[in-house]
Amino acid sequence: MNVRNNILGMPRQEVDRKSLVDLYLRLSIDKEGKDSLERQEADLRAWATREGLTVREVWRDPGKSGYKRGVKRPDFDAAIRAVTSGEVGTLAVWKLDRLSRQGAGQVGTVLDDVDAVGGRLFFLKDSLDSSIPGHRIVIVMVSEQARAESANTSLRVRAKKEASRKEGKYLGGTAPWGYIVDEDRKLRQHPDEAPLVRELVDRVLAGDSLLTVCRDWNARGIPTRRQGGTWRTSTLSAALRSPALAGLMPEKRRVEGKWSTSTEAWRDPDTGETVSLMAPGERAIVTESERQRLLDLMDSRLRAYGRGRMPVRQPKSLLGGLLRCASCKRPAHTFGRSYRCRKWHVGGNDCERPLNVSIDVIEPAVRRAWAFGLAAHDPESPILAAVAEHWLQTYDPAPLREREELAEQLDEARARLAAADEDHYVRGTLDAERYARVSRALNERIATLAARLADLPEPAVDLTALLDPELSLPAIESAPVNEARALLRLAIKRIYVTAAPKPGARFLPHERIRIVWHGQPDPFGED
Repeated sequence: MNVRNNILGMPRQEVDRKSLVDLYLRLSIDKEGKDSLERQEADLRAWATREGLTVREVWRDPGKSGYKRGVKRPDFDAAIRAVTSGEVGTLAVWKLDRLSRQGAGQVGTVLDDVDAVGGRLFFLKDSLDSSIPGHRIVIVMVSEQARAESANTSLRVRAKKEASRKEGKYLGGTAPWGYIVDEDRKLRQHPDEAPLVRELVDRVLAGDSLLTVCRDWNARGIPTRRQGGTWRTSTLSAALRSPALAGLMPEKRRVEGKWSTSTEAWRDPDTGETVSLMAPGERAIVTESERQRLLDLMDSRLRAYGRGRMPVRQPKSLLGGLLRCASCKRPAHTFGRSYRCRKWHVGGNDCERPLNVSIDVIEPAVRRAWAFGLAAHDPESPILAAVAEHWLQTYDPAPLREREELAEQLDEARARLAAADEDHYVRGTLDAERYARVSRALNERIATLAARLADLPEPAVDLTALLDPELSLPAIESAPVNEARALLRLAIKRIYVTAAPKPGARFLPHERIRIVWHGQPDPFGED
């Protein structure tokens, strides 16, 4: 219930209910204008004054539809209850369609209940009074007209939306993250947001978690759309799952009578094809194939780790997610100033030799092992090749993305040619003339794409600084935790540490630390 205006200083039992009137106000979209709630109330109060009636309470349902079934209108229920219980003699409404747009079914029931207690309904703009003989049938007819009008309006709105969908016009609301909506309701890349979206996509496809990206962006002070807001995994997940990420028309679907929480790409019912929202000459931030890879990757993570929101806190430990107990192979976590195995039950057995190592000992040792370990690898080793690939994916993904896009276009052209062959030679649905034209165009495109792909230089990265401990060790020792973690993950897949041979034993890194580098098989079969 919203604002109510009660009669003050006058006990209700001493007031003649016939002289009391309640007002009911409703507007589907709460806004200013000739139909605003304020205008409705002013007109009704003026009428009540002319009639010598006292306004007891004002009931309001702003932003509530009178047509859609299932929409809860608490003040509507309270207003009807007030007049049918005899608390008030009259319920006044600015216009009949403000009371209801559900037709004679709802309005007729209300009329019966009000008549049963000798009350009345008054509709100002319609000049209808339920207590006047002959007005009841007009009220029912007008209510049916209001219902039909709403039904026709709903049909026109749906038809207009359907036409806009087919034309690839954005239907309204906040622009998808990474885009702006132009005057033609087409999408264009946002100059500030689109690079962030591209970075997010590249990092997730390269293996970063949404939590890692959130922590990084919050640490870098990258602003969100909401001023003063922080990045959350739920925000990034919703953006990555939206078809609008790939410039496609989105659609919410009803499943078993309820709106689905997921958004799918809308398909034209006539052609079965998805529809692009992009303005002429504009490219989407990601391709459809990239979006599908993102969905597959994120779904696989959900299956592995379960659903649920994760708090976005800045990491404090350098080795979280990398360090593992060599005895039970489970991740080690920080407890106070140590990394410890949690000794969780696995198959009914505790960890036989649980890890417990000081942060002040293990973290400097891993930094040194990283710096000198990289320098020890042969320049042609697959480990350094994997490091270079991780570097490109993380810090310079453009060359890799260009090659991937060309390869995807080439695969798509080959797939279309194979489908044309199938339709011509097997199904017989593509005649010889059309097949010759289609196959010639596709073969030319395949040849062009293959030549462009062959001419692209191989992506290269200069790892000189990483391979010189005199440069790399001071860099990782002075770097903030986020940057140091990123440097470690460029080269290291996992770090296994054994428990101390006895209490108080000296920590010997070469005996207790086992590093598994990218491009190297895990000796414990964790890959």
